[in-house]
Amino acid sequence: MEASTKLWSCRVDSHWPDGLDICEVTLSIFGLIGNFTVTVLLFLLRSKNSEALTLLRVLSFSSLMSTFVEFVHDEVIPNKSTGNVVFDGLVCVLWSSRFLYWYSKAHVYHSLFYFTCNRAIDMLNIRIHLITTKKQRLTAFLLLIFISSFLSAAPQFLLAQPHVPKCACALPTENFAILSMIYAHVFLWVAIFGVIYPIILVYICIALLLRLRRRENCALVDELDQLVFVKARSSASCIISDALAVSSPTEAEASIINNPRAATTSRSKDVSARYVWSASFCIIPLSAAYIVTFSYDATYQFLSAAGQITYVLHSPAQKFSHILLSLFGSMVPLILFFHIPAMRSLIFVVIVSIGKRCRSVRSTDVGDQLT
Repeated sequence: MEASTKLWSCRVDSHWPDGLDICEVTLSIFGLIGNFTVTVLLFLLRSKNSEALTLLRVLSFSSLMSTFVEFVHDEVIPNKSTGNVVFDGLVCVLWSSRFLYWYSKAHVYHSLFYFTCNRAIDMLNIRIHLITTKKQRLTAFLLLIFISSFLSAAPQFLLAQPHVPKCACALPTENFAILSMIYAHVFLWVAIFGVIYPIILVYICIALLLRLRRRENCALVDELDQLVFVKARSSASCIISDALAVSSPTEAEASIINNPRAATTSRSKDVSARYVWSASFCIIPLSAAYIVTFSYDATYQFLSAAGQITYVLHSPAQKFSHILLSLFGSMVPLILFFHIPAMRSLIFVVIVSIGKRCRSVRSTDVGDQLT
C-alpha cells in the first residue's frame, strides 16, 4: 500500500475556482473558439492532394475535441452518484479514470507527430512513394493515430474503481499486477511522448531548416500553400475567392513576355522565394510548443513513477501542468491560421471589406449633406 501511494493521490479541491482554475478555464475557452474556427475553415479548404489537408484536419479536430474535454473537465466534476449503477459505472470508467482526458491528449500528440512525418516525406523528398502510394500512406497514418491514441490511454481503465463511492478520488489499488501495468504505462507514456517523439520532431525540424538553407537550384514545393476555399455561387463568396486567389504561373510568364524588364525582377524574386517560410514550416513552432508545454507534465509523471514525489490530483502542481497542456491546445489554431496563406488572407479580406463599408457610409453621409 505504501509503494502504491507514492505514485498518485487525490485531494479535495475546496477552493475552486482559484487563480489557476480561472487561468485554465480561460485557456480552454480561447482554445475551444480558436480550434472550432480553424477546423471549420480547414473543412472549407480544398487541395489537389488531399493527404496533407486530411491530416491537418485531423490535427485541428483533435485539438478541438481536446479543448472541449478540458473545458468540460474543468466545469463538470461528477462527485455524486445518480443511483443508476450502469451510468455511474460508465462515468467512473470513462471520465473519473481520466481516460477521455488523456485519450484526447494522445490523439493530438499522435496527430501532430504523423502530420509532421507526412510533411517531412514530401518536403524532404524521401523516396517512400516508391514503396507505398499516397492513399495507402494516408490510410496507415490515420489507423496509427486512432489505434495508438486508444492504446496510449487504455491503461487508464485500470484506475477505475466503480465499486468505490468516490470513484474520482479512490485510493490506488493494492493489486500487484495492476500496479505493475500502471507503472509500466507511466514510463512508456513518458518515453514515447516525452523523449522519442520530441527527438524525432527536433530532427525533422532541423533537417527541414538545413534543406531550406542549402537548396540552390530547386525550390521546395509546399502543397499547403496551394490550399484554396471552395468558390460558392453567391457574389460575396466569389469576391472572397478572388481576393484569396494567387496568380498562376501562366499569368506570370505572360507578363514577362509582354514586359522584358519583368524577367530580371522575376529572377530576383525567385531567388528570394526559395527561402520563403511556407505553410508546412508550421511544424517547427508546433513542435516547439509541444515540447515546452509537455515537458513539465512528463517530468512530473516520471518523478512520481520513480517514487521521488507523489502525483497529487487537484494540487497546484497538477493544475499548473494542466495549464501548460491547455496552452498548447490554444496555440495550435493560432499557429495554423497564420501559417496557411488561404487563412491568413482572410485578414486582408476583412480589412478591405471594412474599408469599403466605411467609404460607402461616408459617401452616403456626404450625399445626405448635399441634398
